[in-house]
Amino acid sequence: MDLDWLDKALLWELFGNARASYQDLARKYELSFNAIKNRVKKLEKVGAIHEYTVELSLAMLGLESIIVTIETDGSENIKSLINQIGKQKPIRMVTRIRNREYAAFAFVAGATDFFELKMNLESLKAVTKVTIHPILSTSPYAPPKSKARSRGQKIDFTQNQLRVLRCLTEDVRMPVGEIAKKTSLTPRRISKILRELQEGGGVHFTIRMDYLALGDINLELNIQYDEAKTGLNEIGKWFQEHYPRELWTVSQVLDEPIIGISLLVEDPTKVGEIINIVREATFAESVDDYVITSQTYVKMHYRDPSQHHLDELFKEAGL
Repeated sequence: MDLDWLDKALLWELFGNARASYQDLARKYELSFNAIKNRVKKLEKVGAIHEYTVELSLAMLGLESIIVTIETDGSENIKSLINQIGKQKPIRMVTRIRNREYAAFAFVAGATDFFELKMNLESLKAVTKVTIHPILSTSPYAPPKSKARSRGQKIDFTQNQLRVLRCLTEDVRMPVGEIAKKTSLTPRRISKILRELQEGGGVHFTIRMDYLALGDINLELNIQYDEAKTGLNEIGKWFQEHYPRELWTVSQVLDEPIIGISLLVEDPTKVGEIINIVREATFAESVDDYVITSQTYVKMHYRDPSQHHLDELFKEAGL
């Protein structure tokens, strides 16, 4: 199925707030309740939406998001190596990006985790080089309250907030009336707690999604630059100005002057044009590019560091 701009807008709305009602979305986009509902069901059907979920913020978990690139000598069994990479605890997603090279997305807790993961990956058979790219910013065009825009805040939940969260871990879109029955709190009180949770920055009501199911092409650029002439912020701003809708993430190689740019490109004919424009930019000393499509072999790992932390909070609260 081809997905248009409205499908993608709805996907970002739910990514930013998985509790957004069909009624509110219908009013915002001036469509009927059923039209919005059918659109969302289509997103679920094509696999763009995997799951509706509650996630604690990175600040609450004490984690940082990173991209890891893994190079090999070419002797590996592809699926076997992807599985071995995926078994590493911090890894959330693995993909083969081209011959002898793989990429992974992970969450780590500080420098110790950085280098432990690097060491474990370097020990795998056929692996010759592992490079860590801390993610500096993500999805600048996502809705302002989206978890993609911020690491969030570290906060202390109240007993009643935890009672509501307990219900939402069962079904993040659970109606207020049903939460009221389970918690014995009034609907008015629950509505207030939901606002507090959404505005507090400690937790996100979100979706797990596959952006490649949108039909876009993921263009990855590793750009080497001269630190004496320009900085990361300037390069990031250049991409925000030139490709505001396409820009997905900005990352940095730990020990080299290389910035990683991830773009989601709708029109495949534009990929070569974008690469050429970036190569001509004054800050680019060299540009290494690769493309990830829905046909690329990808292994997703939805390990949820939030759930264990939430379970501990519920246990401490006697819930």
